[in-house]
Amino acid sequence: MPAHPVVTAAPVLGVLGGMGPLASAAFLQTVYEVAVEQVAPAAEQQLPRCLLDSDPAMPDRTEAILSGHTEELTRLVSDRIEALVRLGATRVVMTCVTAHHLIDRLDPGLRARLISVVDAVFAELDVAGEGRFLMLATTGTRKARTFERSAHWPAVAHRVVVPPPDAQDEIHYLLYRLKREPVSAELVERFERLADRFDCQGVIAGCTEMHLVTRWRRAHGGGPVVLDPLLGIATGLRKLTDEETD
Repeated sequence: MPAHPVVTAAPVLGVLGGMGPLASAAFLQTVYEVAVEQVAPAAEQQLPRCLLDSDPAMPDRTEAILSGHTEELTRLVSDRIEALVRLGATRVVMTCVTAHHLIDRLDPGLRARLISVVDAVFAELDVAGEGRFLMLATTGTRKARTFERSAHWPAVAHRVVVPPPDAQDEIHYLLYRLKREPVSAELVERFERLADRFDCQGVIAGCTEMHLVTRWRRAHGGGPVVLDPLLGIATGLRKLTDEETD
């Protein structure tokens, strides 16, 4: 591995995935599907260059947060982002919302490379207009108050329904089912019923596993409205990767 980052002529997207692997692989597919829609009928040579590091052996993020032992996870996340930068990534997406709890512990130079999935959630809320949306996030994200700690939170808090403990347990269970099994109509309907239960017009993908539900909706129709930061990032990728970093 070279001692210094590779100098590239064009923006390169790094994807730190594997948390879980189905979601990060689906995100990469969405990046290319959206790019084809945006540049068609141009040649594939105009599509973005992407580097994916997908390692499902990364420690469970919720378990690390709940136990208070996040040192190993922080080190691994830092090392993987640095490795993607050394390979040429000009911007990096970490496809795990729960792991965003650790961003403040990263070197400022690495933080400058990140396209924040958390910030992308607030961007999706902004373009969605008015209405209430149910927060679907892991228990680790809820415990860490990852969204509530953002400077963007006060402006949208009145539109975000944070589920009570019993519903949160169900949400966490369903999100982990998305890691283990194919998306089904039954799973999608469970999320839709949760939105209806709390009188919400849709849900917030506060966990990147929900991108799998977004893709299911695109293929089959129906299901709850999902404010999906990964779809938002894929749609605005050209602008995001062109932004200068420190």
